[in-house]
Amino acid sequence: LLNFSSAHYPRRLKSLADAPLVLYYRGQADLNALKTVAIVGTRDASDYGRQFTEELVQSLQKHQASIVSGLAYGIDIAAHRAALKYDLPTIGVMASGINVIYPALHRKTAEQMILRGGLLTENRFGTKPDACRFPARNRIIAGLADAIIVVEAKEKGGALITAEIANNYNRDVFAVPGSVYTKTSEGCHKLIKTHKAHLLTQLADLEYIMNWDLPQANAIIQKSLDFEGLNLSDAEREIIALLEANQPKDMLLDEICWKLQVSVAQVSAHLLNLELTGLVRSLPGRKFTLKLR
Repeated sequence: LLNFSSAHYPRRLKSLADAPLVLYYRGQADLNALKTVAIVGTRDASDYGRQFTEELVQSLQKHQASIVSGLAYGIDIAAHRAALKYDLPTIGVMASGINVIYPALHRKTAEQMILRGGLLTENRFGTKPDACRFPARNRIIAGLADAIIVVEAKEKGGALITAEIANNYNRDVFAVPGSVYTKTSEGCHKLIKTHKAHLLTQLADLEYIMNWDLPQANAIIQKSLDFEGLNLSDAEREIIALLEANQPKDMLLDEICWKLQVSVAQVSAHLLNLELTGLVRSLPGRKFTLKLR
């Protein structure tokens, strides 16, 4: 059981206005991994969609990314199984209680995920996967990830709902193109055409948009910076920790204020001092990031 105040509660969810107050979790994977990618799509996946999903997950090995999806038929289960195959942590977000595996056909995969990944839900024990619970499940998938990839989707469906939510959360959304004659790619083409998703044909497209192709981004080490000799306040150290945890992405000023529960004026003053100290860089749009050493 993870309360909102728990140290293990997913930090990416904490910045969302509709974040669950309580989560039920079974598994070994870190819910605050440095890089997390959600892979979603239609239940009626084609051979093309399943093959692309497996190849994409395999290519993500170089980033040791966590793979998030919804444990459903089609693209979801293909993403989970590929992650298990290529030894990447994978999180299944459920629309049911933690003890109700749906669909039951995926129980064996779910059991493997508990040992090598995890299962996550906001629903109480015994909750059935009613249709009304899936959109709420989709918001958790979107919120957990840095990037959301729609591999295949029909013109209407849950994957498009996830993409829409992800856009509202200011997450980067990607869509994989397919044949113009294939209904399972109509949703992806719509996302690309309406500029609600970046075109994704290979890992390099994701790396470029997410800045994962930059040597300095890949050189970030997940440990506290050395503050010896620096006269930093506790609040400034908290800001540094937040920015470090969010690397390689930058953070909005409002997001920092919300997470620290401190006023804009106070946070702005701390950020100015950190800029003068050479630890933080300000970016257009009231965004901030660590200066990489």
